[in-house]
Amino acid sequence: MRSTGKVFLLTLGVVVILLLMYHMPTFSINDIETRPVDLLSDLRADKEKEKDVVSQVPVPKKKPVVQKYHPKGVVLIEDFAGGAKGGMNHFYAKLLQARKAHESVHIAYFGDSFVEGDILTCDLREMLQAKYGGEGPGWVDCGGGTGSNRGTLLTRYQHIKENVVIKKPFDARLQGISQRYYHATEGATLKLTGTKFRPHVGSWDKATFFFKTPTGFSIEATPGDGVSETFRFSGSDSVQVQQTIKPMTSIAYRFSGINAQTQLFGVALDGSTGVSLDNFSMRGVPGFSIANIPVKTLQEIGRYRPYDLIILHFGLNVVTDKTTDAMCRNYINRMKKAIATLREAFPEASIVVFSVPDRVQRSADGFHSLKGVLKLVAFQRVLASECGVAYLNMHQIMGGKDSMKQYVDEGLAAKDYTHLTYQGGKKIANGIFQSILAGVENYRREYYSH
Repeated sequence: MRSTGKVFLLTLGVVVILLLMYHMPTFSINDIETRPVDLLSDLRADKEKEKDVVSQVPVPKKKPVVQKYHPKGVVLIEDFAGGAKGGMNHFYAKLLQARKAHESVHIAYFGDSFVEGDILTCDLREMLQAKYGGEGPGWVDCGGGTGSNRGTLLTRYQHIKENVVIKKPFDARLQGISQRYYHATEGATLKLTGTKFRPHVGSWDKATFFFKTPTGFSIEATPGDGVSETFRFSGSDSVQVQQTIKPMTSIAYRFSGINAQTQLFGVALDGSTGVSLDNFSMRGVPGFSIANIPVKTLQEIGRYRPYDLIILHFGLNVVTDKTTDAMCRNYINRMKKAIATLREAFPEASIVVFSVPDRVQRSADGFHSLKGVLKLVAFQRVLASECGVAYLNMHQIMGGKDSMKQYVDEGLAAKDYTHLTYQGGKKIANGIFQSILAGVENYRREYYSH
């Protein structure tokens, strides 16, 4: 009897300890998250599911424009502008006119490390240029930045120093559109060479160098044929450009008489007509720092590069398994300021919010999407609605919940379960391209078929 009592007390003690262990926090070992000890998991299952219901996230009060043409498998771009500025109509109209009227169409793609190295954007650019005309890799920063580690362009530079928003010291008043600015010393050089990584990016007809200088200095520009030409500029408090217009596959710059306060921004490499797509990627940013780019600087850049579509693709640096509604609401409130800045600088441009893509995390239950992903996807749709711009569900384009796991298994994404390979980028770019084509067709039927 005494033995039975001891066994009972021992068993009771173990049960109590296991019940208490449920309240212990989980921890990670080599990126593997431990599973919580839960004797009552079957009883808790229904309640836990209720906590994860995304339908509780607020839905937009404003309804998107109804689109009648919807090809099977295509995720439509939802337009909350109702035909007003900021919606997609301006961009669709420009695309329809591009080949017929020999016009240029400029796209700014702001994103985080998901599109770093021109991943995804190089294929979206190629698809658009193949259909609507255009050539060249678009914007490239003066040193590092968007010009580094990309297969679509070779960048070489000397005596040029990068200043970037994610590193101190950084003066936000001096930054350009890519959230960077560059200082150079006497004799600094920059050379940009096209590649055959994708069709259309290896050559261009126009190279536009953007800078700001309080005192005069000189730029020696040497296109691929080796014939140099020197340009002398006076000091100004506005953005200035130096243009080289002729067919070329490379261009080199040398700077002399440069002032310590001179800010170099970047070079745009484009065709004379058709589509250009600029990749403004920034590793580690959530997106709302765009609000701090000086509107005056953006407007001055816009005189030479009037954007017809602005894409905002962020969220990877926001979502976690502990993302709450309050955190999402705070995030989209801050993103509203970024959108307001861009609308003030580029009042004619169409603006589209791309939702966060899928991101998975390894746990004791396997690989699953972070709980915050679906929540942020829904809140970003609310952001587009409240700002009167467009929205595209990138998470759905990827394949939905846990899709990043499949991408990794198929070699379309890295084993950090966050970033794409170029092959994965091409797959998603095609999904975006099909969404754009469907939008153009819906616009054509609405405004041109009568």
